Amino acid sequence: MHRLNARHWGLVAIVAAAPFVLAFVLGASAPQLLEPVLGTPVGGLSWGLATVLGLVGGALFARILAALQRPRIQASPVLRLLGTVGGASAVVTLCIVPAVALMLIGPGWVLTQHLEVPAAPTVRSLKASAVDLLGQARRAYPHRLPLSLLLPGPH
Repeated sequence: MHRLNARHWGLVAIVAAAPFVLAFVLGASAPQLLEPVLGTPVGGLSWGLATVLGLVGGALFARILAALQRPRIQASPVLRLLGTVGGASAVVTLCIVPAVALMLIGPGWVLTQHLEVPAAPTVRSLKASAVDLLGQARRAYPHRLPLSLLLPGPH
């Protein structure tokens, strides 16, 4: 692995840190999903295993990149491209996708076992939604839409 340059180590760091980044993105986009699992053994275990998988993926990717530094592979741009894309695909398939699945399974399991799922919001009828949208359009452009479109009943 001594043959890797700074760009390669940057790619390895990106792969290894992917579960951390996804955890922060998940926390920012759905904090209600994370709150029940913070501090629980299931949440900690699933996120810990996801972190370990990310680090293993980074080490595997470093090993693949080191193998791609052979002179015969470096001489051919096609082999370099295929090796890099194939190595990255293998790491994503074997490590990153299972890590993300673990990060989602832990909170999902805790939510289904210990909390009631909130009821779905009531769905308005299509006609009510259309009338509401037409009313908003009428208020925004009163000179273009006739008032008779908003009045219910026979015309």
